[in-house]
Amino acid sequence: MNRTITLLALLLQFLFAQAQTKIIDMHIHSYTDSDFGGREPATDYYGHKGSVNAEAHRVATFAAFKKYNIVKAMVSGNPESVENWVAKDSDHRIIRGILIYSAHDYGMDSVRFEQLIKDKKIEVFGEVGAYYGGTTLNDASWQPYLRICEKYDIPVALHTGGGDPGGTGSWSPRARLTLGDPYLIEDVLVKYPKLRIYIMHSGEDWHEHALRLMAYYPQLYSDLGAMLWVEPLSQRYVTDFLRNAKQAGYLNRVMFGSDQMIWPYAIEKSIHFLNSLPFLTKHDKENILYNNAMRFLWRGQ
Repeated sequence: MNRTITLLALLLQFLFAQAQTKIIDMHIHSYTDSDFGGREPATDYYGHKGSVNAEAHRVATFAAFKKYNIVKAMVSGNPESVENWVAKDSDHRIIRGILIYSAHDYGMDSVRFEQLIKDKKIEVFGEVGAYYGGTTLNDASWQPYLRICEKYDIPVALHTGGGDPGGTGSWSPRARLTLGDPYLIEDVLVKYPKLRIYIMHSGEDWHEHALRLMAYYPQLYSDLGAMLWVEPLSQRYVTDFLRNAKQAGYLNRVMFGSDQMIWPYAIEKSIHFLNSLPFLTKHDKENILYNNAMRFLWRGQ
């Protein structure tokens, strides 16, 4: 009997995968050789090594886009890596983001930032990893960028939750777990009510805080990010978050994101894990994988 149930579950998962025609991934990372593997550990939680270099990583990620019909992907990385991906993106899947940890990375200031917006070199401001730089989005240094984003209706993608184990002892010494709490951005939501913003990883450890903020602030969306695949603990968080979001009626603002980092296989694993959750209907999954992001990205268009 158990074997029959297992086979039936696998069949249903396969049939859903076949029926799912489009996916938008709101959380993809790009690299150049100069920063490839500089932040992530040598292997993931399960012992899998990442791609061997930046180009192999791009090729494998593009192959996953094609295999799973990921029609749009919000890609953040250093500006050179994002433009390299765009140049090789013959299918026009890439939405230009920027991975930024402090307000002055890449020699950035508000004048240069506004010009990049005008030139469509930044279409989503994020991933903003203020957590890794030891600040929150409330910090004064981020306010000029947020004003520009609200002015030009540019979405903001903010890292929430924790980071890679050991990061504080290596490449991100200012990171502290407490900085990942979504409640710390409430003043931003009040100050910029027209700002399109989504919290990456849906708060992770603080997924209840993420849900409460979404209840209070209808402009706030979230993505699922690495919670779908990175380790059993995060998968427990995302399962609880999705179940509670469904019960509370806020599932229509939750978006798929894989956060594949240097492990392109995580895209497939993320999709399969989401599809395996029995309390989500086919309609729920289609909304998370595609429809919610469409509404968030192109509202009013």
